[in-house]
Amino acid sequence: MTIAYAYIRSSTKEEVEQGSNERQINAIKEYCKLRNYDIRIFEDKGISGKNINRKAYQEMLNNIDNCDLVIVYKIDRLARSLIDLLNFINLLDSKNKGFVSIADAGIDTTNPNGKLLIQILGAFAEFERNIINERTRKGREFARERGRKFGRPELRIDKNKVLELHNKGLSARAISMAMNCSITPILRILKDNV
Repeated sequence: MTIAYAYIRSSTKEEVEQGSNERQINAIKEYCKLRNYDIRIFEDKGISGKNINRKAYQEMLNNIDNCDLVIVYKIDRLARSLIDLLNFINLLDSKNKGFVSIADAGIDTTNPNGKLLIQILGAFAEFERNIINERTRKGREFARERGRKFGRPELRIDKNKVLELHNKGLSARAISMAMNCSITPILRILKDNV
């Protein structure tokens, strides 16, 4: 019997709540049932696909020798980077394992056409991610030009008040609690002035 590993992933908790993982699992189970494949599911919930440091993904890789085939619903569920995708496909090839993406017609690495198609689709997935990153960068630049500031708001801490409380015997932690701020700027003020 063919042993298939199914990799399931959603990028956000909202996608999980909306049933993304469940739909992927159901589609892959139906695919495997029609082919009489024995299936093991590896599922990451609410994790970006832009890197491979995902718990279920790594667990699947660690057990890759025990399967015949890896199945995903769509290739962007596996990887968003062309390099990561090609590295994964090369790993499977080196171990004589197949790869199928059931929603991406023709993606079946057991034949040359499928290998070519997966490289093309992987390039488009990476291109899409780069376009999103470029739009985000340009949006931030546009907002900065109009005075929008990003990051933590700048804290104005009254140095004299900190020193006064310190002279009354309060610890840095007590001062930070009294001034409703983190301890780091209090320690900096005390270090520079005591």
